[in-house]
Amino acid sequence: MNKKTILIIGTNSSIGYSIAKSFAVKNYDLIITSKNSDKLAETASNLSSYSKSVKFIAADFNNPDDINSLIQFVKKSSTQLDVIINAAGVYHNGDKAFSNMDFVTYSDIDVQNILTVGIQAPMIIFKNLVSLIPQYGKIVNISGTFEAGAKGWLPYYVSKKALETCTIGLSHELIDKKIQVNCISPSDTLTDSYKKYFPEYALPEKCLDPDEISDLIFQIISNDNLNGQIIELTKN
Repeated sequence: MNKKTILIIGTNSSIGYSIAKSFAVKNYDLIITSKNSDKLAETASNLSSYSKSVKFIAADFNNPDDINSLIQFVKKSSTQLDVIINAAGVYHNGDKAFSNMDFVTYSDIDVQNILTVGIQAPMIIFKNLVSLIPQYGKIVNISGTFEAGAKGWLPYYVSKKALETCTIGLSHELIDKKIQVNCISPSDTLTDSYKKYFPEYALPEKCLDPDEISDLIFQIISNDNLNGQIIELTKN
């Protein structure tokens, strides 16, 4: 079987890294990207233990030049993208989580950043790279469940709900090309950032493991009849 190539957006996150590792051990060629260049280089080094082909480029999605550089890098790195996984999103700024905040207290920059990373940049990337995806190629987005609703983190909520709408719309757009587009909507997941910002809730018995998301992704990409679906994944 010919090796396949996957682009993973947001690889520095716990979920992104779990996805990348799971594809690496299955002999995929990896192209990975995230914002923090030093951490991304470390991530690539770790992944090289599992895959002989790990290419990486740091990109700040709030910088249009970085987005364009990512697109050109991918086009030069591979003539075909079999899978794109988008795990990008912003719900904290490194110091605090954007949670339990009145909407009017968000800075304008934070609102713009959350929406740009969560929906605008991925759409631009999809638009420019879809020509590399063959028939029965896959795009999988990662959104999120919101049992408590939108209150307290409205910009993040909007970005993820917009991503789900994009998933459905893009699945319609690409149906004639036989490219499947789906989305996983996981509940609370035991990531490093979740443990940092919500330690009181970060319990294994109450949270998903990132590997559970990776496992579901493989089920999705193995099903050529699944398209335009928002698949919720919750801890039983």
